[in-house]
Amino acid sequence: MSPGSDSPTLAPVESDGLPIDFTRPGVIWLDELPVPIEPTGTGKAVARLREGRLVVGGGSRTQVLAAIDRWYRREARKRIEPLVVIEGERLGLEAKKVRIGNQRTRWGSCSTSGTVSFNWRLVIGRPEALHYVVVHELIHLRHHNHSRAFWDALAEAFPDFKREATWLRSNERELLKWKPRI
Repeated sequence: MSPGSDSPTLAPVESDGLPIDFTRPGVIWLDELPVPIEPTGTGKAVARLREGRLVVGGGSRTQVLAAIDRWYRREARKRIEPLVVIEGERLGLEAKKVRIGNQRTRWGSCSTSGTVSFNWRLVIGRPEALHYVVVHELIHLRHHNHSRAFWDALAEAFPDFKREATWLRSNERELLKWKPRI
């Protein structure tokens, strides 16, 4: 299942299969691919994905960056919420609420009240890593710790979790501090 599969098709800038270049100006990153930013220089400060480009209105750099931030949060919610429902049904778990934030030190969390929270920056990287974090936090609805039972349940629910956890650890510093450069 590809989260956000109803999203417009991306026509990303050629990435040559190289790792994410967080210093690259004029692009945002989505699913580990660069997407060109097209500032209009006018109009409302709003961002929309059109024909493989992120078209962003607004007159100032600050307005453009704020519109991109809001777009990322909407995009993360659009991808994460359905995945929480699908994986929750598969695992027999139900989150009471889904929260999208900009945590500076973590990818997700799960409260004892049933709220699962996710970092919007997950949509920058690998879709598989985002999927892993969703399953990881859902498993916390049953095991509110990192006990052996938690890790066993996670391995059963998402057998390739170690690969995705390793990818996130290897890239977390850059992902957590990244901001678009326009």
